[in-house]
Amino acid sequence: MRVLTLDSAAFGRICRELAGLVAASGFEPQLIVGIRRGGEYVACEMRPCFSRAALGFVGLQRPSTSRKRIFGKALGRLPRPLLDRLRIIEAYVLAGRRRSVSDLPPFQLPSSLTGLGQIRVLLVDDAVDSGTTMLRVAEALRCGNPEIELRTAAITVTTAAPLTRPDYAIYDDRTLIRFPWSMDA
Repeated sequence: MRVLTLDSAAFGRICRELAGLVAASGFEPQLIVGIRRGGEYVACEMRPCFSRAALGFVGLQRPSTSRKRIFGKALGRLPRPLLDRLRIIEAYVLAGRRRSVSDLPPFQLPSSLTGLGQIRVLLVDDAVDSGTTMLRVAEALRCGNPEIELRTAAITVTTAAPLTRPDYAIYDDRTLIRFPWSMDA
């Protein structure tokens, strides 16, 4: 397990590389849906690579994500090697927990993302850890849109056995990423 830090320029390059994987597969999304917060940034960076795609966003995150915000300012003052170690410890703790979609708060797909008809949708997030968030949103998209062709993408998959694995990923080797918006960036 390693920690990779991306500045804004590197993040943009990685998003274009992810878009390249999608395009190389022959999939041309008509709608890119980003899972807030990180997936929103990924979707916005990928969008110029698919000129005909619209953007949509959904908000759903693990409860632990909001609890970490209390430490945000203090984390930024710690030395980078210590921050990397803390990220790795957190990843091991999260990987040791059994996860299911019921671990997430109730989720209602926005009405703007239902009844889309026959459309190609790319669901994106910054990272897939347990896979519960991506799985829950993908299920909601399929339920609200039985005719869609749905593919999923993430920059990194951080665990060995997530509940769902994205169709496209740059890192699928348990790489942890410090994104430009991360609390410890």
